[in-house]
Amino acid sequence: MNRDQAFTLMEILIVIGIIGILAAVAAPSYLAWITRTELERAASLVATEIQTTRSAARKGTVQTISTTANSTSIVSRGVTIPLPSATIDAGTSLSFQPPFGSIQPATGSKVAVTPVNIIVRSTRNTNLFRTVSVVSLMGKVVVK
Repeated sequence: MNRDQAFTLMEILIVIGIIGILAAVAAPSYLAWITRTELERAASLVATEIQTTRSAARKGTVQTISTTANSTSIVSRGVTIPLPSATIDAGTSLSFQPPFGSIQPATGSKVAVTPVNIIVRSTRNTNLFRTVSVVSLMGKVVVK
């Protein structure tokens, strides 16, 4: 066998060392990206469920979406939907009434109050959160 065609043990160890250093530098950034992506997914899921609940109310019956404080799920149209790696900070209940899917006033109130904010917080890093706001009586949803 010709020595010019093979790698030495030292060359292989240097390459392995460089790969290890690159992995050590990249791992924290990758984990932060995963955390942000999961939080965005959970906030998007909450926003989508609010819009779906409003659309269902336009078909003829009052529809409700509710959250419980420090919960990892939401209840939309009677179905419990788990949130991936996220919690809801405070309990909220939104009811949409037909025929336009507008927000129904709370019991004992004559006028519905907007905006309604739902704070979705990451379970991996509690300093990260997104606010899902219903900003109009007709159910417009904004994720901040």
